[in-house]
Amino acid sequence: MKILVTGAAGRLGSVVCRTLAQRGHQVLATDQKYGDGLDVPQRLADLRDPLASYGLLEGQDAVAHLGNIPNLAAGTSPQIVLSDNTTINVNVFRAAVDVGVRRIVFASSIQAMIRLEEGTPFEPPYGLPYLPLDGDAPANPGYNLYGLSKELGERLLRVLCERFPELACTALRFPFLAGEQYAARIQQPLLPSSLNLQEGLTHLTFSDAADVTALALERLGPGYHQYFPAQGLSVEGYAPAQVVATFFAGTPLRRPLAELTSLVDLSAVERDLGFRPSPPLTVQLYRP
Repeated sequence: MKILVTGAAGRLGSVVCRTLAQRGHQVLATDQKYGDGLDVPQRLADLRDPLASYGLLEGQDAVAHLGNIPNLAAGTSPQIVLSDNTTINVNVFRAAVDVGVRRIVFASSIQAMIRLEEGTPFEPPYGLPYLPLDGDAPANPGYNLYGLSKELGERLLRVLCERFPELACTALRFPFLAGEQYAARIQQPLLPSSLNLQEGLTHLTFSDAADVTALALERLGPGYHQYFPAQGLSVEGYAPAQVVATFFAGTPLRRPLAELTSLVDLSAVERDLGFRPSPPLTVQLYRP
């Protein structure tokens, strides 16, 4: 396939470009800055310009759309994060439809389905919809303008698939993406307050995120698809049920506590994509 990758100079985008090229696809990379070492053709563009996407997408079979402001801290204000991400998403999605691209994968976020609100303390039950988490949770970002930008992107893809049944659109609700630095940091004992509790202790490696992006582009048929490809962090000395009872008391459970074997339900992404992530990272808690 001929595949456009937006946000290609970012940490995820660069891995996605390499992964797709290794799988035999013809990749065109785009970002606002040049990505060193991508080894695929690159074109600089500002996707906030409604005309910029058309020339990039013309002649492509698919788009892996990763090019958003990645979190609230990366934007100059929450308003800019919401407005820029929404503008970019509608420009890319509408141009894709107009020029005949029929496969779209969108890098959404766990923050589309959890209430991670500005100015509120991170306290149990952390706004999680239920455990184990999966991609079927309803969008519910609360007062989180980054999460809301992802919810709006998902909703737009749903609307497009209803209007154009031939489209194959997939939203991947990525959790925290863990690189080598994070894996090294958690080798030291951590206080519970240092854990990513507000996002359900979930994570995914960049390599796994690139693999599931490729699989979604290659394998899924027409319609709207939504997944939560993630791993639940393993806490040394705690079984998954103990992790839930200790850190997530009050969170609704989709199965009895004694039957929990993971904080994430991967059954849908395994069934539809054949995707299984790397084993979960393990953290040791600090005990004074």
